[in-house]
Amino acid sequence: MVVLSICMALQMTSYVMIVPLFARRFSELGAGVAALGESSMAYALAGTVAAPFLGALADRLGRRRLVLVSLAAFAAAFAGYLTASSALAFILLRGLAGALTAGLVPGVIGIVADLAPRERRAQWIGIVNGGASVGWMAGPVLGGALYDRWGYAVALAASIFTALVAFAMAFVAVPETRRQTVSPDEAAARKGPQSAPRDIKSAWRSFRETLPASLSATAALLWLSLVVIFAWAFIEPRFMFYAYDNLGWSASMLGLMMSIYGVAMTLAEFGLGRLSDRLGRKPVILLGLALFSAQFIGLAASANYVLIATAFAVAGLGNALYDPALSAALLDIAPAQHQARLLGLKSTAGSLGNILGPALIVLFSSFVDARVIFWGAAAAVLLTGLATFAWPLSAPAPGLSLPSETPREDIVGSA
Repeated sequence: MVVLSICMALQMTSYVMIVPLFARRFSELGAGVAALGESSMAYALAGTVAAPFLGALADRLGRRRLVLVSLAAFAAAFAGYLTASSALAFILLRGLAGALTAGLVPGVIGIVADLAPRERRAQWIGIVNGGASVGWMAGPVLGGALYDRWGYAVALAASIFTALVAFAMAFVAVPETRRQTVSPDEAAARKGPQSAPRDIKSAWRSFRETLPASLSATAALLWLSLVVIFAWAFIEPRFMFYAYDNLGWSASMLGLMMSIYGVAMTLAEFGLGRLSDRLGRKPVILLGLALFSAQFIGLAASANYVLIATAFAVAGLGNALYDPALSAALLDIAPAQHQARLLGLKSTAGSLGNILGPALIVLFSSFVDARVIFWGAAAAVLLTGLATFAWPLSAPAPGLSLPSETPREDIVGSA
């Protein structure tokens, strides 16, 4: 899992090295906020369609294959971004990348679920996510500096090289961890077409057996994932152009802002990743959502670089709190043989948020002020957090005895 965390650090470094440059590239290609929003929407839409299938493949064929295919696809996509000569080609490439890389998170978290003790899942999810956060810390400022000094091609070349190193390390050092046990349902499904569902009711029953016992808890957790991703996706295309055109930031300044977010997220994930194992999932998720909204409030309320940077640091801390707790809460209630599939559904929920956010920006960016957009994102996150007070977030999976939102004394004592 430590090696996997390093791979995630390299992969995220390669990705966020070029994310702040997308707006610059679209400007060079004669496009604007709408095109950037459409590219984000294409990436998310493809990921939404692919994630459930890839999550199921991780349960059937293994985690390692999905991780390797996704890391290779990232490197290939970055090479495509380097050669794309029009906004349309760039958008199409992002859509293809979204489909081919959607299995990375289900595969990675599936490996963690296979290896980590149940009472330390959130801690290890936090450590692996912390590796990605290291990449978020280093990538943006490096990409911005390379762009300001040598231009787009050099920044993309550095991104491609880093992605290839991540793939090589995973190929050599990440093993297959999927348990080889076969459930009765899977054994029946493998006997042949006569065991396949014959009607809608049978198909639903078969699908329902792969889900946790509590549909309300599952729906609540997936909804939280959707809203949080939506909030960022809603502001991201407008924020990039707002930073360059309204606030007068350079690519290095925008990269540094994103790196500040990454620093706070990294430190918190390594230091506080186990917090929800000790205090319960819900309070940590709620606190994380409240802190995460600080970045939107900072952008809406101030144009001062230092104040916005402080708000982004607070938001990074919030991300580090809610995300491992949310994934761990899903793993708590998931049937053991379908954990990666449920994580694929989480990725699908996040991808839906990534579709809805840019879609709304494409519709409203031309006549809605940027600060109104930022306030709207903050309201979406805060209202969702408040709604979780009345919505159960945990329930035992069949045959399991799990802690609720009350901390387990043996975990707290051992800590």
